[in-house]
Amino acid sequence: MSEEKKVVNVPSNSEKESALVEVESRSTIDEIENVFNGNKPTEEVLKEVDELVLKYDLQEYQELLSRGALLANDPDVLLTDNYSEKERKKIGRELTHPFLSLSRGMIWAALCTSLAAVNFGMDESAVGGAVLGYQKAFNITNPNIQGLTLAAPYLAAGVLTLPLTVLLNKKFGRRFIVLISCFIGVSGSLIQGFSNGLGLILFARLYLGIGMGLCSSTVPIYTAECAPAVSRGAILMLWQTFIALGVCLGSVFNRAFVEIEGNLSWRLMIGSSCVAPFITALVVYIPPESPRWLIGNGFVRESLESLIRLRNTEVSGSRDFYILYESLKYEHKLAAKLSWHQEIKSLFSNIRNRFALWVSFLGILGQQYGGVNILVSYTATILTNAGIDPVTAIAGSIGIGGGCFLATFLSSQLIDRFGRRTMLLLTLPVEGACLFWLGGILNIKEDQARLAAGLAAMYVFVLFYGIGIGPISFTLVAETPSITVRMAHSAFAMSINWLLDFCLTMTWPKMADSMGTSGGLYFYGAFNFLIWVLAYFTIPETKRFTLEQLDEVFKHGVTHYAKQNTRKLFGK
Repeated sequence: MSEEKKVVNVPSNSEKESALVEVESRSTIDEIENVFNGNKPTEEVLKEVDELVLKYDLQEYQELLSRGALLANDPDVLLTDNYSEKERKKIGRELTHPFLSLSRGMIWAALCTSLAAVNFGMDESAVGGAVLGYQKAFNITNPNIQGLTLAAPYLAAGVLTLPLTVLLNKKFGRRFIVLISCFIGVSGSLIQGFSNGLGLILFARLYLGIGMGLCSSTVPIYTAECAPAVSRGAILMLWQTFIALGVCLGSVFNRAFVEIEGNLSWRLMIGSSCVAPFITALVVYIPPESPRWLIGNGFVRESLESLIRLRNTEVSGSRDFYILYESLKYEHKLAAKLSWHQEIKSLFSNIRNRFALWVSFLGILGQQYGGVNILVSYTATILTNAGIDPVTAIAGSIGIGGGCFLATFLSSQLIDRFGRRTMLLLTLPVEGACLFWLGGILNIKEDQARLAAGLAAMYVFVLFYGIGIGPISFTLVAETPSITVRMAHSAFAMSINWLLDFCLTMTWPKMADSMGTSGGLYFYGAFNFLIWVLAYFTIPETKRFTLEQLDEVFKHGVTHYAKQNTRKLFGK
């Protein structure tokens, strides 16, 4: 983007602080207000468009912006002669057929999300299959080192995600961060595939974690900022859906390579995860940059052009641009460009941001300590410890990824119909019950009965995980934060995600040794019931709100919301 195109209004530090204080003070007001107010007089709307056009030199878009603004102000004007029959039909399909009405630009953005997600799942299942091979090749017998080779990427992602993502995002934008993560993903996968000892494979795993952290904190935010509100939940589900597909593909590769003699078997397993990031890097610059990142960084014209590409008609793009611009102006956030340390401070000092961070943390906690990562990373180990041969165990693990993929695909059709909160409350108890079921099954003496019942428990678990907490946790991280702290919020939440993943992966071998595999599964089963209680009282519904309207959902804080739900529960 050229410097001539960029409109830069640089507020002083005092202006930034004043803007931040004003935004934060609004969060304590008990009156219910709309972020975007429609039904204004036509003359007022057209006057606002004239001011916008003049301020940002958008004369060639004036007629389109006027039509988009009038449509945003009053959707009924769509029936007037100012809009063509083709536009009426396409805009109507946004509600009746949200997926089929996606534009080519939005489809490319969703495809990039999907490809980036495949890499996570492939690495997780690939290393789960290769672990027995490289532990034998490098004589890794210490349980702590065994856990570290699996958990090293999560440690690096947890420690480095927050500072790197926030700093890079401010300067380069969402797509460039994804490109960097793809380079790390390709090179890291090849390094671990060619490792000649414990030291190099540990380095490769840590290095891969940097890319994982950058990608996981950026891609869901990019997707949420590009997607239409009516289908945002379903599109965000693609992240978890294709992580699950990656798990399945990794297991398929594991099964294909498991019977190869010698070290080549496990090297091919963990080296194969370089394919997905390589393909992602080829297509990441085809869709446009996030319109919310562009407008937040002074690229107002580019933000409008991005939304025009991301919507199924030009007038839909101009409508959403007008809503975005007016919403951010209303919240005084266009001027509130905070430094990275102000962003992090605001995560905890602002009541609205604290509530959003709590909701994201609860989703991440439920996802990590719900037990799914144990099943993905240790399926082969759990089954072999239960007396199943390694080849059959790896073949059985394919169903974990496949089942989760099918479940999250189903969830993408349900999330914007029934909502995030409802699906969490329906699925979490079933997940907990499945882990208790699996823990009891492992004590069955007869091999075939134990294998059949054990796999059934695992598959039912991943079905409900894929419909519930799995994809919904990432959806909440992506859509709950305010624009002023969106990248810091996502980076912080994903840092917590990876650190919890590290702790879980490191502690499972010792937990299984001291408590027994069944005892460990009972522990994580109970955790699902705890998260269910917390979700009931503290997670609000977010479906079909724009990202800016969610400011109103969260502005009263978590305590206020929990008290409301307590009163409803007891009929007060």
